[in-house]
Amino acid sequence: MIRRILSALSNRLPCRIISDGDRPYLERYYLFTIFGVRFYLHRFVRSDPDRGCHDHPWPWALSLILRGWYWEERRSGIRTVRRLNWLTGDTFHRVILPEDRGVHEVWTVFAHRARRVKLWGFLRNEGFQTVYRVHAPSTDEAWWTTAPKGRDEPRRMPI
Repeated sequence: MIRRILSALSNRLPCRIISDGDRPYLERYYLFTIFGVRFYLHRFVRSDPDRGCHDHPWPWALSLILRGWYWEERRSGIRTVRRLNWLTGDTFHRVILPEDRGVHEVWTVFAHRARRVKLWGFLRNEGFQTVYRVHAPSTDEAWWTTAPKGRDEPRRMPI
């Protein structure tokens, strides 16, 4: 039932596909911004790419799991996330879908402060050290104003 509701809702929302090369792993649907907080519907269709843990450019973010669950790799180890996930701007993490346990997609509501406070990037193991590599930020801060609806996005994974 919840999957049908999420599918119908995502069909009508502006959609942005986040990919690693030509492999989509996250579908981001814009919900709204209110009181300086931005809300998205996220559909993870694969694990975050294995290119190191990443941080976020906001002071905080909250992820509410609507359907499914995931493992989260952090610097301190791997943990299971089933309901809520609170992240600070200094939290380095990577979302891992437990596909071997039958989880092939995870739906969340993701909220964060609308204004960025820093750049973001990846922690990568390079030889004998861990290096922080800054990610080039998107220049399209209001992408949802021109993005296709979910039903019209050709790279969207079938639901």
